[in-house]
Amino acid sequence: MVFADPLPSRDEKHAVEHEAYEGDVLPEVADFFRNCHRNFRDDAVIRGFRWALGRMTEQHPPGRLLDVGPGTGIFLFLAEQDFGWKGRGIDVCPASAEKAAGEFDVKVDIGDFETHEYATRFDAVTMLDVLEHALDPTAFLKRAYDLLEPGGLLYVAVPNQRCFLTVLIDRWIRWGGLGKQWFLDRLYVRPHTYYFNPQALTLALRHVGFDIIGLKGGNVYLGRYRLKFWMRVPMEIILRVGSLLGMSAKIHGFARKPDAVSA
Repeated sequence: MVFADPLPSRDEKHAVEHEAYEGDVLPEVADFFRNCHRNFRDDAVIRGFRWALGRMTEQHPPGRLLDVGPGTGIFLFLAEQDFGWKGRGIDVCPASAEKAAGEFDVKVDIGDFETHEYATRFDAVTMLDVLEHALDPTAFLKRAYDLLEPGGLLYVAVPNQRCFLTVLIDRWIRWGGLGKQWFLDRLYVRPHTYYFNPQALTLALRHVGFDIIGLKGGNVYLGRYRLKFWMRVPMEIILRVGSLLGMSAKIHGFARKPDAVSA
Protein backbone atom coordinates (compact mmCIF):
# COMPACT_ATOMS: atom_id res chain seq x y z
CA MET A 1 0.00 0.00 0.00
CA VAL A 2 1.17 3.53 -0.80
CA PHE A 3 0.93 6.11 1.98
CA ALA A 4 2.09 9.62 2.85
CA ASP A 5 5.40 9.88 4.71
CA PRO A 6 5.50 11.60 7.08
CA LEU A 7 1.85 11.51 8.08
CA PRO A 8 0.42 14.89 9.11
CA SER A 9 -0.63 15.66 12.68
CA ARG A 10 -4.36 15.66 13.42
CA ASP A 11 -4.44 19.48 13.49
CA GLU A 12 -2.62 19.65 10.17
CA LYS A 13 -5.08 17.11 8.73
CA HIS A 14 -8.08 19.17 9.82
CA ALA A 15 -6.59 22.28 8.19
CA VAL A 16 -5.93 20.48 4.91
CA GLU A 17 -9.45 19.02 4.82
CA HIS A 18 -10.92 22.51 5.21
CA GLU A 19 -8.70 23.80 2.39
CA ALA A 20 -9.74 20.86 0.21
CA TYR A 21 -13.43 21.55 0.78
CA GLU A 22 -12.98 25.20 -0.17
CA GLY A 23 -11.12 24.15 -3.34
CA ASP A 24 -7.83 25.67 -2.21
CA VAL A 25 -5.83 22.42 -2.54
CA LEU A 26 -6.77 21.65 -6.15
CA PRO A 27 -8.63 24.36 -8.11
CA GLU A 28 -10.00 21.70 -10.47
CA VAL A 29 -12.35 20.39 -7.78
CA ALA A 30 -13.74 23.77 -6.68
CA ASP A 31 -16.57 23.60 -9.24
CA PHE A 32 -17.45 20.08 -8.08
CA PHE A 33 -18.45 21.35 -4.64
CA ARG A 34 -20.19 24.45 -6.02
CA ASN A 35 -22.41 22.26 -8.18
CA CYS A 36 -23.61 20.28 -5.15
CA HIS A 37 -26.74 22.27 -4.29
CA ARG A 38 -30.47 21.64 -3.94
CA ASN A 39 -31.10 22.22 -7.66
CA PHE A 40 -28.45 19.65 -8.58
CA ARG A 41 -28.15 18.13 -12.04
CA ASP A 42 -29.10 14.47 -12.35
CA ASP A 43 -25.71 13.57 -13.79
CA ALA A 44 -23.41 10.55 -13.54
CA VAL A 45 -22.43 11.44 -9.97
CA ILE A 46 -26.05 11.42 -8.78
CA ARG A 47 -26.78 8.24 -10.72
CA GLY A 48 -23.77 6.63 -9.05
CA PHE A 49 -25.08 7.61 -5.62
CA ARG A 50 -28.48 6.13 -6.43
CA TRP A 51 -26.87 2.93 -7.70
CA ALA A 52 -24.94 2.50 -4.44
CA LEU A 53 -28.01 3.23 -2.32
CA GLY A 54 -30.03 0.78 -4.38
CA ARG A 55 -27.37 -1.89 -3.84
CA MET A 56 -27.41 -1.19 -0.10
CA THR A 57 -31.18 -1.35 0.11
CA GLU A 58 -31.16 -4.72 -1.64
CA GLN A 59 -28.89 -6.03 1.11
CA HIS A 60 -30.62 -4.45 4.13
CA PRO A 61 -33.99 -2.77 4.77
CA PRO A 62 -33.66 1.01 5.20
CA GLY A 63 -32.81 1.99 8.75
CA ARG A 64 -30.37 4.25 10.59
CA LEU A 65 -27.50 5.37 8.34
CA LEU A 66 -24.30 7.21 9.28
CA ASP A 67 -22.43 8.88 6.42
CA VAL A 68 -18.80 9.62 7.33
CA GLY A 69 -17.47 12.72 5.59
CA PRO A 70 -20.75 13.63 3.85
CA GLY A 71 -19.30 16.66 2.06
CA THR A 72 -22.21 18.69 0.72
CA GLY A 73 -24.89 16.28 1.98
CA ILE A 74 -26.27 15.13 -1.38
CA PHE A 75 -25.76 11.43 -0.65
CA LEU A 76 -27.57 11.72 2.69
CA PHE A 77 -30.38 13.66 1.03
CA LEU A 78 -30.86 10.97 -1.62
CA ALA A 79 -30.69 8.21 1.01
CA GLU A 80 -33.52 9.81 2.96
CA GLN A 81 -35.71 11.13 0.15
CA ASP A 82 -35.40 8.36 -2.44
CA PHE A 83 -34.66 5.23 -0.39
CA GLY A 84 -36.17 5.77 3.05
CA TRP A 85 -33.01 5.66 5.16
CA LYS A 86 -32.88 7.75 8.34
CA GLY A 87 -29.53 9.45 7.90
CA ARG A 88 -27.03 11.62 9.69
CA GLY A 89 -23.40 12.47 8.99
CA ILE A 90 -20.17 13.39 10.70
CA ASP A 91 -17.43 15.64 9.32
CA VAL A 92 -14.34 17.42 10.62
CA CYS A 93 -15.10 20.44 8.41
CA PRO A 94 -17.66 22.90 9.88
CA ALA A 95 -18.27 24.45 6.44
CA SER A 96 -19.35 21.04 5.15
CA ALA A 97 -21.86 20.60 7.97
CA GLU A 98 -23.26 24.09 7.43
CA LYS A 99 -23.76 23.57 3.68
CA ALA A 100 -25.35 20.15 4.20
CA ALA A 101 -27.82 21.61 6.70
CA GLY A 102 -28.54 24.69 4.60
CA GLU A 103 -28.93 23.01 1.22
CA PHE A 104 -30.39 19.64 2.14
CA ASP A 105 -31.64 19.91 5.73
CA VAL A 106 -29.60 16.91 6.85
CA LYS A 107 -28.02 16.48 10.28
CA VAL A 108 -24.21 16.49 10.32
CA ASP A 109 -22.19 16.32 13.53
CA ILE A 110 -18.82 18.09 13.63
CA GLY A 111 -15.93 16.07 15.02
CA ASP A 112 -13.64 13.09 14.56
CA PHE A 113 -15.39 9.90 13.54
CA GLU A 114 -13.03 7.74 15.59
CA THR A 115 -13.93 9.43 18.89
CA HIS A 116 -17.40 10.96 18.49
CA GLU A 117 -19.89 9.33 20.85
CA TYR A 118 -23.24 7.99 19.63
CA ALA A 119 -26.10 6.79 21.80
CA THR A 120 -27.25 4.24 19.24
CA ARG A 121 -25.89 1.82 16.66
CA PHE A 122 -26.52 2.07 12.94
CA ASP A 123 -27.85 -0.25 10.25
CA ALA A 124 -25.41 1.12 7.69
CA VAL A 125 -22.23 3.18 7.64
CA THR A 126 -21.05 4.81 4.41
CA MET A 127 -17.68 6.33 3.47
CA LEU A 128 -17.52 7.90 0.01
CA ASP A 129 -14.00 9.04 -0.88
CA VAL A 130 -13.15 9.26 2.82
CA LEU A 131 -11.08 6.25 3.90
CA GLU A 132 -8.07 7.44 1.88
CA HIS A 133 -8.10 10.61 4.04
CA ALA A 134 -7.86 8.73 7.36
CA LEU A 135 -4.74 8.92 9.51
CA ASP A 136 -5.40 5.33 10.62
CA PRO A 137 -7.64 3.43 8.16
CA THR A 138 -7.74 0.33 10.37
CA ALA A 139 -9.03 2.34 13.33
CA PHE A 140 -11.52 4.02 10.99
CA LEU A 141 -12.93 0.69 9.81
CA LYS A 142 -12.92 -0.74 13.33
CA ARG A 143 -14.95 2.24 14.52
CA ALA A 144 -17.48 1.60 11.76
CA TYR A 145 -17.63 -2.07 12.74
CA ASP A 146 -18.30 -1.19 16.39
CA LEU A 147 -21.05 1.30 15.49
CA LEU A 148 -22.94 -1.14 13.28
CA GLU A 149 -25.71 -3.41 14.42
CA PRO A 150 -25.04 -7.12 13.81
CA GLY A 151 -25.81 -7.70 10.14
CA GLY A 152 -25.26 -4.00 9.40
CA LEU A 153 -23.76 -2.79 6.12
CA LEU A 154 -20.63 -0.86 5.27
CA TYR A 155 -20.23 0.86 1.91
CA VAL A 156 -16.77 2.23 1.08
CA ALA A 157 -15.72 4.03 -2.10
CA VAL A 158 -12.02 4.84 -2.63
CA PRO A 159 -9.74 5.73 -5.54
CA ASN A 160 -7.99 2.72 -7.04
CA GLN A 161 -4.21 3.04 -6.86
CA ARG A 162 -3.93 0.38 -9.57
CA CYS A 163 -6.23 2.05 -12.06
CA PHE A 164 -4.96 2.36 -15.62
CA LEU A 165 -4.75 6.17 -15.50
CA THR A 166 -2.71 6.11 -12.29
CA VAL A 167 -0.33 3.47 -13.66
CA LEU A 168 0.32 5.52 -16.81
CA ILE A 169 0.85 8.79 -14.93
CA ASP A 170 3.05 7.07 -12.38
CA ARG A 171 5.27 5.73 -15.17
CA TRP A 172 5.40 9.18 -16.78
CA ILE A 173 6.55 10.73 -13.51
CA ARG A 174 9.18 8.05 -12.91
CA TRP A 175 10.55 8.53 -16.43
CA GLY A 176 10.86 12.29 -15.87
CA GLY A 177 8.22 13.23 -18.42
CA LEU A 178 7.21 16.81 -19.24
CA GLY A 179 5.20 18.42 -16.43
CA LYS A 180 5.97 15.60 -14.00
CA GLN A 181 5.61 17.81 -10.91
CA TRP A 182 2.16 19.00 -12.04
CA PHE A 183 1.03 15.40 -12.48
CA LEU A 184 2.66 14.35 -9.20
CA ASP A 185 0.76 17.03 -7.27
CA ARG A 186 -2.53 15.73 -8.69
CA LEU A 187 -1.82 12.03 -8.42
CA TYR A 188 -0.76 12.24 -4.77
CA VAL A 189 -2.84 15.05 -3.29
CA ARG A 190 -2.28 16.43 0.21
CA PRO A 191 -5.66 15.37 1.66
CA HIS A 192 -4.97 11.71 0.82
CA THR A 193 -2.83 9.78 3.28
CA TYR A 194 -3.35 6.19 2.09
CA TYR A 195 -3.85 4.79 -1.43
CA PHE A 196 -5.83 1.57 -1.79
CA ASN A 197 -6.07 -1.16 -4.40
CA PRO A 198 -8.72 -3.92 -4.38
CA GLN A 199 -6.50 -6.38 -2.53
CA ALA A 200 -5.51 -3.87 0.17
CA LEU A 201 -9.13 -2.82 0.73
CA THR A 202 -10.25 -6.45 1.00
CA LEU A 203 -7.53 -7.24 3.54
CA ALA A 204 -8.35 -4.13 5.60
CA LEU A 205 -12.06 -4.98 5.74
CA ARG A 206 -11.46 -8.60 6.69
CA HIS A 207 -8.84 -7.62 9.28
CA VAL A 208 -11.43 -5.81 11.40
CA GLY A 209 -14.01 -8.59 11.01
CA PHE A 210 -16.22 -7.66 8.05
CA ASP A 211 -17.64 -10.21 5.63
CA ILE A 212 -17.12 -9.02 2.05
CA ILE A 213 -20.32 -8.79 0.02
CA GLY A 214 -18.54 -7.62 -3.11
CA LEU A 215 -16.15 -5.16 -4.74
CA LYS A 216 -16.93 -3.38 -7.97
CA GLY A 217 -14.94 -1.01 -10.15
CA GLY A 218 -16.19 2.39 -11.22
CA ASN A 219 -14.90 5.51 -12.92
CA VAL A 220 -14.62 9.17 -12.05
CA TYR A 221 -17.09 11.50 -13.77
CA LEU A 222 -15.00 14.35 -15.16
CA GLY A 223 -17.96 16.53 -16.14
CA ARG A 224 -17.94 18.33 -12.78
CA TYR A 225 -14.25 19.15 -12.81
CA ARG A 226 -12.62 22.25 -14.25
CA LEU A 227 -10.47 20.63 -16.92
CA LYS A 228 -9.30 21.93 -20.28
CA PHE A 229 -10.59 20.12 -23.36
CA TRP A 230 -7.13 18.88 -24.37
CA MET A 231 -6.80 17.24 -20.96
CA ARG A 232 -10.36 15.94 -20.55
CA VAL A 233 -10.57 13.95 -23.81
CA PRO A 234 -7.46 11.75 -23.35
CA MET A 235 -8.34 11.22 -19.68
CA GLU A 236 -11.83 10.04 -20.66
CA ILE A 237 -10.34 7.61 -23.19
CA ILE A 238 -7.82 6.24 -20.68
CA LEU A 239 -10.51 5.81 -18.02
CA ARG A 240 -12.71 3.87 -20.45
CA VAL A 241 -9.82 1.64 -21.50
CA GLY A 242 -9.04 1.05 -17.83
CA SER A 243 -12.58 -0.14 -17.23
CA LEU A 244 -12.27 -2.63 -20.07
CA LEU A 245 -8.99 -3.89 -18.57
CA GLY A 246 -10.45 -4.25 -15.07
CA MET A 247 -8.39 -1.26 -13.88
CA SER A 248 -11.11 1.27 -13.09
CA ALA A 249 -10.42 4.51 -11.25
CA LYS A 250 -12.68 3.73 -8.27
CA ILE A 251 -13.33 0.81 -5.95
CA HIS A 252 -16.82 0.34 -4.49
CA GLY A 253 -16.74 -2.05 -1.55
CA PHE A 254 -19.77 -3.52 0.20
CA ALA A 255 -19.31 -5.45 3.43
CA ARG A 256 -21.40 -6.74 6.32
CA LYS A 257 -20.84 -7.04 10.04
CA PRO A 258 -21.57 -10.71 10.86
CA ASP A 259 -24.82 -11.47 12.64
CA ALA A 260 -24.56 -12.21 16.37
CA VAL A 261 -23.72 -15.81 17.08
CA SER A 262 -26.65 -17.48 18.79
CA ALA A 263 -26.00 -19.33 22.05
